[in-house]
Amino acid sequence: MNKKKLQSLILDFKNYAFILMAVSVFLYIGVILPDQGKEEIYDMILMITTVLFLLASFVCFKTSLKYKKQLDKHES
Repeated sequence: MNKKKLQSLILDFKNYAFILMAVSVFLYIGVILPDQGKEEIYDMILMITTVLFLLASFVCFKTSLKYKKQLDKHES
């Protein structure tokens, strides 16, 4: 891969990770807010989705780091 392609992949995966993390924060806020008459299943769904988004964010950060190492290796 060329240098520009690797740089764009690094930036893309970092952006995906930050967006996923931000969405997971909003979902978690939905879990901790007091609920009036809301069923318990909705909190479970929100927590599961929050965890999945955080895991996806972690994977995107790891992928970005992998491409960053490839770029450093390519430049040396």
